[in-house]
Amino acid sequence: MVTIKKNPLTFLSPLIVVFIITACSQEGKVKTLTEIETGQTLEWSSEDATIKEDCSKFQPTREQILSFFNEAQPVEGFVVTKDRYTPCFTSGQLVWRDGTSASWNLYSSGTASLLLNNGETIHLYQRDYHWIDPMECTYGLGDEGEC
Repeated sequence: MVTIKKNPLTFLSPLIVVFIITACSQEGKVKTLTEIETGQTLEWSSEDATIKEDCSKFQPTREQILSFFNEAQPVEGFVVTKDRYTPCFTSGQLVWRDGTSASWNLYSSGTASLLLNNGETIHLYQRDYHWIDPMECTYGLGDEGEC
């Protein structure tokens, strides 16, 4: 059986693809990070004390967040919302060197959603993150999570 991998950029508009490729090819593309709030949980899950306590352990450093946004690759939205779903996130604002800005949610699973100042949304993923992920080993499509 032959498996064909889908190019993750095929779902994005050409303008966004050019923006992402240009931004990702520049070393140190993120100029500033502000308003960083770590250890958050989604509202509906914050009622579960265990999840709230677990998510409070997700405390990526500024350097780890910068590294993520400078190295992550674009993916389809279902990677963030289904394949690597986690209720644990951190949020903030960023500005790239070209002046483009975005608000973002970075999830403990190594995914992120960015809302650009033009209203477009971009989803990102980086496999090799180096922060504590309280939900590690729960991702994947099988009964056993990937570790």
